[in-house]
Amino acid sequence: MKPGARILFVFPRWPDLSLWGYMPYKFPPLGLLTLAGITPPEYEIAFVDENVEPIAFDADADLVAVSVMTPLAPRADEIRDSFRRQRAKLVMGGSNVRRYPDEALKHADSVVTGEAENLWPRVLDDFSRRRLQPRYSQPSRVDMFHPFPPPRRDLLVKGKYLTRSTIQMMRGCPFDCEFCSVTAFSGRQLRHRPIDAFVREFRSLPDPFVFIVDDNILCDRKVAARLFDRLRGADKWWGSQVTISIADHDELLGKMAASGCKYLFIGFESLNQENLIGLGKKFVRASKNAVRIKKIQDYGIGILGSFIVGCDHDDDGVFDELHEFILATRLEAFLISVLTPFPGTHLTRRMEQEGRILTRDWRRYDMSTVVFQPRNFSPELLQERYDELNRSLYSLSSIARRTLKPRKNVVIFLPQNLGFRRAWRLLGSARAATR
Repeated sequence: MKPGARILFVFPRWPDLSLWGYMPYKFPPLGLLTLAGITPPEYEIAFVDENVEPIAFDADADLVAVSVMTPLAPRADEIRDSFRRQRAKLVMGGSNVRRYPDEALKHADSVVTGEAENLWPRVLDDFSRRRLQPRYSQPSRVDMFHPFPPPRRDLLVKGKYLTRSTIQMMRGCPFDCEFCSVTAFSGRQLRHRPIDAFVREFRSLPDPFVFIVDDNILCDRKVAARLFDRLRGADKWWGSQVTISIADHDELLGKMAASGCKYLFIGFESLNQENLIGLGKKFVRASKNAVRIKKIQDYGIGILGSFIVGCDHDDDGVFDELHEFILATRLEAFLISVLTPFPGTHLTRRMEQEGRILTRDWRRYDMSTVVFQPRNFSPELLQERYDELNRSLYSLSSIARRTLKPRKNVVIFLPQNLGFRRAWRLLGSARAATR
């Protein structure tokens, strides 16, 4: 390896007809920034999020590291092939690589499967000695108590992200929902960082709003309670992901609000209890959702509610029901997705057995495109009604009704709603142009 070898970290852009490609504010790829933070100082580092800025394929890179989510896989192949023509070595990882390492190796010199923090130093050492291996795998989960350097958030382009300040406290999820790929990648065993180390990093973050990316920050309630006590007085607002059951724990909810929480991403998934049971979320009671939402909102915490359409017990009435529910509960924001059989999930295995998967074009696995045969719709009808529902709910009157409340967190939710509105309008125009 030559002195000062250059490493380029690349996050591929979303497909042309994906909703996420039209969002004005992006979400930073924390995994790549974490690896950049681990990289020794003798390397020259560059980072490109292709959703924010174009890639310079003539860059003088010696090693290119690409992170691959399922819908980004085809673009990642194009990126890797372009850099290989420049004689750069290509290493790739991410959820899709973990599931399909042999396919990835057709375009890369090396693949990393699993959590990469412990593997990355080995990859760099082998690269420096010109003996890069085709595969690196981590047989055990990363020990979250290990003191890794902080992610290189300074590499992010300012002004292009909802917040640059994303951070992780815990990994793993005890639940094993049918549609979710979290447990396949991070496991069901909970692991968390030392609270002191997390709080130090949290307080040092550059933005006033912080998003804690844990899949469920309340998986260990005792740890969560201690954490919320420590975050009080940090002079930051924060958000994270939880289950709706937080509303049943008044003391914990109070600690969360007092610590600066203003934003919760909650996966409701469905208003139909049979769907929830089938999806593996039997612990959620759909009939209690409205009351629980009101309770959380009364603490000054806004909610981005996540829903899925196309489940086996959905019929044509699901669209009107969701429309009425979201307006009636005045959810500050929402994300409605099409059921998507991601690789490695229980859902995918079941749909493969039933012969219901219609395509393996990963570009369409963006959660806003129908890629399977629904039980009670044609694929075309599900797509049409799904698009109509989103356009209707992101009307200006809907946004005003849900977000313009006497709560300060309107400064978080109003831009997010306007961003989704803009994205749906641009996506609709792009789809119409291809017909």
